[in-house]
Amino acid sequence: MRLSVCVDMMFSHLPFTERFAAVKNCGINTVEFWKWSNKDLDAVTEETERLDMGISIFNIDSSDSALSDDLSEGILNAGRQKEFLGAIEESIPVYKRLKADGMIVLVGRDNGMPEQEQAKQTCRCLKAARELVEKENITLVIEPLNTFDRKGYAMPYADQVLSVLREVGSPNIKMLYDIYHQNMMGDFSMEVIRDNIDMIGHFHVADCPGRHEPGTGKVDYPRILGEIERLPYSGCVGLEYRATKADDETFGFLKEVPHV
Repeated sequence: MRLSVCVDMMFSHLPFTERFAAVKNCGINTVEFWKWSNKDLDAVTEETERLDMGISIFNIDSSDSALSDDLSEGILNAGRQKEFLGAIEESIPVYKRLKADGMIVLVGRDNGMPEQEQAKQTCRCLKAARELVEKENITLVIEPLNTFDRKGYAMPYADQVLSVLREVGSPNIKMLYDIYHQNMMGDFSMEVIRDNIDMIGHFHVADCPGRHEPGTGKVDYPRILGEIERLPYSGCVGLEYRATKADDETFGFLKEVPHV
């Protein structure tokens, strides 16, 4: 199983690029983060090359601070195709420089819009991006968020996103299945994961409730990760939680995963 650590959330007591070595010292060779516009990309590149580490995913972003903020909230369901395509084009050089696996895309707040219209606008944006991402050989991963932590977030259920992705029909546009968010929505399903594994490009891990390390909540991560490991899945499982103790002391649950 390929593991990735979100260094925006974990090891946050350290200066940003020092977090990479901290992850490496835990035996994990891949990191992920959120925005690129607020990072020193020269330092990121230098440190990952020095440590022989990879970057799994980061957020689609823009050097335009207003658009960067909007992308954090999501713009797909508002149908903002021009800004969406512009952010992808601006993020592609970063993606290639970092040799990343994917870019995270958020849907957006519902703003009172009917669910059917949100899905339609999201589909239009993703279809507009399909030719570009396939030509450039980049992967987008669309992430549902729960509506408790992110009130008013549109399309928080896995089936809503998967339905749109089926209509978009691109192998380069997939879902980021966040096990924490789907548990918060009462929506977690191994059956959905098994039936749609070809449409999942990344997983996120945090226990529920609390969003802390596995073992602090109710989610049976050893069983779930053991089942994922048996599936035809080659992407990363990203650790994205707020630890209740030192980050490097929170990986014990991985030893309980039954390996193939």
